[in-house]
Amino acid sequence: MKKNLFEPKNHIQNLSSKKYYMNLVLLRSTIEKECDNYFHKLGAPKVDLYLFSNSVSSPIALGSDSKAIDFHLDGKAYYLADSSQFGMEPLLINSFDMVYCYLPSFRGENPDNRHLNQFYHCEAEMRGDYGRAISIAENLVKHLTKSVIRGLERGNFRFAQIPNPSDLERICSNKFLRITFDDAIKLLENGGYGNLIEYKKFGRVLTSRAENMINKLINNNKLPIWVTNYDKDTVAFYQKPDPKDNTKALNADLLVPSLSKNGIGGEILGLGERQNQTKSIIESIKRQNINNKGQYDWYIKLRKNPKYRTTSGFGMGIERYISWILGLNSLADSSLYPVIKGAKTTY
Repeated sequence: MKKNLFEPKNHIQNLSSKKYYMNLVLLRSTIEKECDNYFHKLGAPKVDLYLFSNSVSSPIALGSDSKAIDFHLDGKAYYLADSSQFGMEPLLINSFDMVYCYLPSFRGENPDNRHLNQFYHCEAEMRGDYGRAISIAENLVKHLTKSVIRGLERGNFRFAQIPNPSDLERICSNKFLRITFDDAIKLLENGGYGNLIEYKKFGRVLTSRAENMINKLINNNKLPIWVTNYDKDTVAFYQKPDPKDNTKALNADLLVPSLSKNGIGGEILGLGERQNQTKSIIESIKRQNINNKGQYDWYIKLRKNPKYRTTSGFGMGIERYISWILGLNSLADSSLYPVIKGAKTTY
């Protein structure tokens, strides 16, 4: 695959002339369709949600460099949705076992090969603990990958270079590996890669290089790995603390192996069990210095609804998935209209 296919100044011309983009349209269409098929079989309805709201739709934890995008409408401040989780959680109280969406998300941090300022999310929220969410998310990744393999075999879309088909087949036919965050940290430190970890007062943060190294050290880039139970204040306030260890969260990130020499690897999907105690939520909001605390009163009150049950959910970045499965080295090459802060484009 050509490195850095995306050319900001010539993108419209390339969209209208290069076969790559025709095939990318077909691949993206297949992925969205197969997300629909997967959740339809699980009985989960697809929901239409807001793209902006009067509060940050998914406040970011201390360990994240993500940034909400705000704007003003008729003198009032709003925020573009950086996740649809908050829009789906209330629907679970109204009798649904699971709901999902396939929508764009917007974030304002500085872009790089793993970050765009607009990307697509396939997100799901469900009743039950995070173990159930892990199972559903893992099977989604396998389902989509099988669909990509079929599409390539049938010639539904064609790319000049793709990862080894046997690597894709192995991912589909094996259970993903699992390691705790603490054990992953020890693995890096004992291997001499502690410099890839960011040590903060509120907890330890894995860099993208650390994520890729974990996969290499554990199974030599053969299978995706679930890393569970991160330091609780490095993840968002709504993630539930582990009852067995209050310093940890009931969460997991899926780290995928790079499938080509310079291909994207690391985290493509984040997941967690939601806080179910109002006191714990309030404590987390204060501890993480969340602004506009009162705008989340409705979220806290949901837990007092007599129909409330424990819920969990996840979000998978579509551009990250595509970049991984095609062995691309930049998310910009997996998007039809990349939004990159500071880039001068013709659209």
